[in-house]
Amino acid sequence: MAMLARFPFTPTSLGTQSALARSLRQLTPSVARSAHAGPPLNRRREIRRATRFGCRVRRIDTWGLVGDRTADLSPEGMLLVSDETIESGVELVVSFQATELPIWFDTLATVTRVVEGRRPGDAGHALGLHFETLPAVSRLILRGHLGKYPATYATREPPLHLSLPARADSRDYAKIVKDIWEGR
Repeated sequence: MAMLARFPFTPTSLGTQSALARSLRQLTPSVARSAHAGPPLNRRREIRRATRFGCRVRRIDTWGLVGDRTADLSPEGMLLVSDETIESGVELVVSFQATELPIWFDTLATVTRVVEGRRPGDAGHALGLHFETLPAVSRLILRGHLGKYPATYATREPPLHLSLPARADSRDYAKIVKDIWEGR
C-alpha cells in the first residue's frame, strides 16, 4: 500500500487491469532471472512434448524427402525420425500439421543434433531440428496446442559440470558460518 501512495492515482480509478499492473507482470520473468544470477540449469527454452505427428521434411538443394514422422515436438524444434545420414548445420524445409485446425506450419529448420540410436532409450536414428523461420504467432498456437501432450525428458546423463558430486575436501560454508554464529 505504501508503494501505491507514491503514485498520483488510486487503484480504483484504473480498474482491475491497470497499466502499472500489466507492465509489472511483463517484467516479472526478467526480474526473476536476474535475481537468480542467470538462466536456470535447464538449458532448454521450451518443453518438448511426446507427439507422433506426420510431417514432410525435405532438403533445400535436392528437394528429397528426409523424414515424415516426429518423435517429439516443441515450438522451438522437433526430433525427426529419419534414416538419412545428414550432418549438423544442414538447412531443411519442414511442413507439419499439429492441431485439429487445418493449419500447416511451414518453416526452415537447421539440423542441430544427430541421434545415432545407440543409447538406451533412443527411438532409433533421428535428427534434432531447430526451427529458424517459424513466426511468433505460429509458435504461440503450437505452444498452446502442445500443452495437452506429455513432456519428454532427457534420456542422456546431464553434462559433467552439472552432475559432479561434492568433493571430499569442499567446505560447507553455511555450516561454518552457523557454527561461528552459535559460538562453536
